[in-house]
Amino acid sequence: MKTTFPLQEVIEDIINTEKSLSAALIKLNYFGRLINNEELISYTNKELNGYSPSDEVPEYRKAVGMLRINLQAGWNRHNGILPVSMLEKPYNEVFQYVRVKEGIAAIEKMRNETLQNDSGELCTSFPMEILSILQEPARKLYKSDVRMDVIGASLCTNENIVVEIPNAIRTKLLDFAMSIAKEFGYSIEIETFNKNSELNNQTINNYMSTTINNNGDGNLINTGDHNQIDNKVQINKGDLTRLQNELRNQGIEEADIEEITTIIAEEEPDFENNRLGTKANGWIAGILNKSLNGVGKISTAVSANLLASLLKTYIGMS
Repeated sequence: MKTTFPLQEVIEDIINTEKSLSAALIKLNYFGRLINNEELISYTNKELNGYSPSDEVPEYRKAVGMLRINLQAGWNRHNGILPVSMLEKPYNEVFQYVRVKEGIAAIEKMRNETLQNDSGELCTSFPMEILSILQEPARKLYKSDVRMDVIGASLCTNENIVVEIPNAIRTKLLDFAMSIAKEFGYSIEIETFNKNSELNNQTINNYMSTTINNNGDGNLINTGDHNQIDNKVQINKGDLTRLQNELRNQGIEEADIEEITTIIAEEEPDFENNRLGTKANGWIAGILNKSLNGVGKISTAVSANLLASLLKTYIGMS
């Protein structure tokens, strides 16, 4: 008895937005097993069951992060934002993004809850043992006459990411399925396919590489209404006009641009440790706070790393 894989059914599952992506992923997982394609099996397993803590997630499962901290100063408690760029390596890289590792069914559940209840942010709390790495940077940013301690922290991002991830997966799977359909047909006879298994699986892997795993610079999810982040912005040292224009492109108001212009003209950064000054970091925290609270037209996707990178490049630190 010959086994035929109905690729047309997979395509119909993908384009039916009322249907869970689990159906298409399970069928593609089955297809991967029929043709002994480990790359396809691995990808569909991870999307179905979730990525392990040690797995690096695809770019479409990442979103720029915001580090929110709870501070204790004497008897008083305060909430603030700590720019990730102030942390030592590797933490400044680890906490730059929120990485969503849940399986697709859990993400679709979160998406439905998000569409019904707009809470604004998706946050993951830090375990107590991690807080020690935040103490020194927080004390440099938030100066006080009494001892300042970080007593809690969360890495947050705009909750729209759980809406955008299924859309990204659906688009990539459709592109992949249509590509292999043109190559092998909409109904694939497995015995015939496996007669040239090595060559045909290489073709499948090539299509996966170009349609599913094409994690270029433009695939990072930046949630919000004004997503104009360019990871390749070029600013020459001392080019104030270009810096100000780039800040305007991110929706930052003129008053804030004037403020940071004055700060970077007067404040001496820490060149030895490649760090901006306290006032510049405080300005970044203020901009991010405005962004997340919907003040003005600042993109909710603007990150501390982006702003710090713009300022450091202008100053000549990077």
